[in-house]
Amino acid sequence: MIDFHFHAPIKEFLDFLGEYKESTMRYFNAKFDIKSLRESLDETESLGIKRVVLLPIDSTTFLGRKIPNEIVCNNTDDRIIRFVSVDPLKPTAEEELKRLIKECEPKGVKFHPQLQGFNPLDERALRLYSILDSNGLVAVFHTGTSGVGAGERSNIRLDYGRPIHFDEIAIRFPRMKIILAHFGWPWTEEAIAIALHKPNIYLDLSGWLPKYIPEVIWKYAKRLQDKLIFGSDYPLISQERWLNEFEKINLPGDIKEKIFQGNAERILEKS
Repeated sequence: MIDFHFHAPIKEFLDFLGEYKESTMRYFNAKFDIKSLRESLDETESLGIKRVVLLPIDSTTFLGRKIPNEIVCNNTDDRIIRFVSVDPLKPTAEEELKRLIKECEPKGVKFHPQLQGFNPLDERALRLYSILDSNGLVAVFHTGTSGVGAGERSNIRLDYGRPIHFDEIAIRFPRMKIILAHFGWPWTEEAIAIALHKPNIYLDLSGWLPKYIPEVIWKYAKRLQDKLIFGSDYPLISQERWLNEFEKINLPGDIKEKIFQGNAERILEKS
């Protein structure tokens, strides 16, 4: 199995939550202790999850902090699938992305438009997508609402997580595989429509326990069988609980295999 949306309960993750830490934990009803990355990977592997996409985030401009790329790039554990993050609002973003592609050799980039404070169609972001497109890399975008900042006064704009933005992006950058994390809730049907229409759009199932995932996802699972990928959002969501609940979802075994591994492997193949 491959967990395509993994953070790990490391100090850097909690530090990034900053002033939103307590409200985020309440939103997800999450409780966990700080652990080393290696310990987290060992526990993950004991559940049958052999590899994870470890996701950093650079929000230097908007939030003034980041989960640094070095956590990924300086780690040689082959259970980690390398993704990096670049702040699109930095004047040096394009040069930084090119350097990271050369030095870290990531499979893709994580973007969080809401927590990085940019419209997905901002020209500065489009220039980064062009680099990913030319290199045949993957882009993971946070979509839908944001548990981080929920119930707090902030400048976090939920509109930046609307799935419809990525219809235009998929057209402009056809070689860039796009993963809409969290299936864009509450605009889930919008996300489904785009995933069914655009060959380079996929949906990850992270951030939600399976029993709470909108029924429309499971209703269209057969049509979406090549578009859905497993992600947990650990440590905000328990991987063990996610897997146990998914066992109760009535889907054919071959579709579950695609969700757990087959689709992820295909997405990670360089286009």
